[in-house]
Amino acid sequence: MLNRLQAALISLMASLLILWGIQPAQACVEGLEWGMPLDQVHAHLGEVHQANTTHPERFFARNVMLDRLPVSQVTFDLTPDAGLQSLAYEFAIDDMTEVLAGLRARHGSPLSTSSMDPKQNEQIWVWNTGEDLITAVKHDGTTHQQFVIAYRPSRLRPETL
Repeated sequence: MLNRLQAALISLMASLLILWGIQPAQACVEGLEWGMPLDQVHAHLGEVHQANTTHPERFFARNVMLDRLPVSQVTFDLTPDAGLQSLAYEFAIDDMTEVLAGLRARHGSPLSTSSMDPKQNEQIWVWNTGEDLITAVKHDGTTHQQFVIAYRPSRLRPETL
């Protein structure tokens, strides 16, 4: 009886280790994973373009949908060796409240800060999910407003602190 229980426990542990080891690291939105190659990112985002020749690892896609919310531009860094390394989504300023509420509902309260000077104001919110470092920035300049959400793989898991 003890041998059967021991064998069942070992089998269960082995199964859990196998299942745990093969799960991909999801990057910010469903369908994208850190390290995925350009052709897979292209299949998910649609037409992508290289940003410029001075940064050959930087790409962008325009007029992307994130669920049912329009994203004017997605900028991402991707290298041939390491694949997808970072993402930044630019939203209309009118969508900021909904995006921040969604992030707060999913990841809890963020760390936040503000900076103000006569020419510009910035509000910054940061979440470390353990998998991703998410940074939301609202920029109010003298001529325009911008709201961007940036993702990159987290280098520090909160539970190690």
